[in-house]
Amino acid sequence: MEAEILNDVWHNILWHRNELSWKFHEGQLVIDQAYRNVSAKLFVGNCSRRIGKTYWVVTECIRVARAKPRARVKIATAFLTDLEEFIIPAFESVLDDCPEDLRPRWHESKKKFIFKNKSEIQLIGLDRKPNAGRGNYCDLYVFDEAAYIKNVSYIYSSVVIPMTMYREGARVIMISTPPKSPDHDFKEFCLKAKHEGGYIELDIYKNPMVTPAMIEEYHQECLTETDWQREYLCQFATDETLAIVPEMKFLEYTRGPKDEHYLLYHKYVAMDLGVRDLNVTLFAYYDFARSKIVIEREHIMSGPRMTTPTLHAEIKQIESELWDNAEPYKRVADNNNPLLLLDLGSIHNMFFHSTSKDSLHAMVNQLRVWIKNGRVEIDSSCRVLIDSLMYGLWNDNRSEFSRSKTLGHYDAVAAIMYLVRNIDEVTNPIPVKVGFNKINLEEDDQILEFKKLRGFGRG
Repeated sequence: MEAEILNDVWHNILWHRNELSWKFHEGQLVIDQAYRNVSAKLFVGNCSRRIGKTYWVVTECIRVARAKPRARVKIATAFLTDLEEFIIPAFESVLDDCPEDLRPRWHESKKKFIFKNKSEIQLIGLDRKPNAGRGNYCDLYVFDEAAYIKNVSYIYSSVVIPMTMYREGARVIMISTPPKSPDHDFKEFCLKAKHEGGYIELDIYKNPMVTPAMIEEYHQECLTETDWQREYLCQFATDETLAIVPEMKFLEYTRGPKDEHYLLYHKYVAMDLGVRDLNVTLFAYYDFARSKIVIEREHIMSGPRMTTPTLHAEIKQIESELWDNAEPYKRVADNNNPLLLLDLGSIHNMFFHSTSKDSLHAMVNQLRVWIKNGRVEIDSSCRVLIDSLMYGLWNDNRSEFSRSKTLGHYDAVAAIMYLVRNIDEVTNPIPVKVGFNKINLEEDDQILEFKKLRGFGRG
């Protein structure tokens, strides 16, 4: 009993000192120390499930609100229901032993905690009001489970950052497990925070609350390895059941060096037409000797820039840079915009063949076979193509490709599908006489010498 009373006394003192780190377990202390050891405005935590990240951010919000009179703190979640299911219960847990003279008042209608020093913590469900967090100023803005918030880049850049102006020490926290698809802004924020020194990653093995037996149990319960990698190992993994080309992440696809026959190999240009999404053009050659497609360059265009003269000029420029103005063996494109292809041919003398199309699944499967068999190599500069193949997803019905904010309708996947369908695997581009090298000539000399010794060729 005396120990409990003593603890209550110490907790009361620590609350009044605004020292709350005693509430954290070792894993949360790691997050807290990392956050305090950097001065970068953005702090990103990529953490596994059930490590206590929401408890930590709620505690930090309370500390900021208490430390600065009239502070404005905001916690945003993807859905309003998340506030009721996760955020408010976390506040109740943290405030459970808060002294009455320090306890903030909860205003249900405004979704705010208001402190006696006039500071406020506002809770925001972004599905209902994406711009609800706007205000004159903000001292701390938290994106809880940021990987599941839509338009997080826009909210960060256009809503949040302007509110931190003139607020000394104002910061932004993004904390989450990785998203279902790595093609999400959260991945870019992780890279940004790493570069700026404000990033921490804690997988399940860094959670002091779990035992090796528990880790093994939950690993076994995950229905797919992708779920395990994403939810517990903090990896940006694509759901294999929806991945368009799941083979990509298991294979080496880096482009190899050109061989001596490069100038003779057939060159190809493949294009997926798009205005609403991305217009993707791939520049490749077929390495007949190794039976491989080698993609050398990609060209991406969309929006107002997407005009026929501009498209023609930029394609021609790349062809010139790669192949010294040599005409490609074949240019192919889908037939979704026949007028544009007609203009390219009739006005600019740049002719594209409309590719024949099978079912979407058949074309994807053909591409997957080529990739699985190591018959595709891609230059590292082709980031849109590589990311589209790595992270591209079907929609939930697997009837068509899903849409991505950064990668469009995975148009680069469509472009490489058209390329694969139109490769001439039969015609050998290397003439018969090419390849009779020194070794061949030495063999011929040996044959002539043999004939002389045997008396052949005498008059």
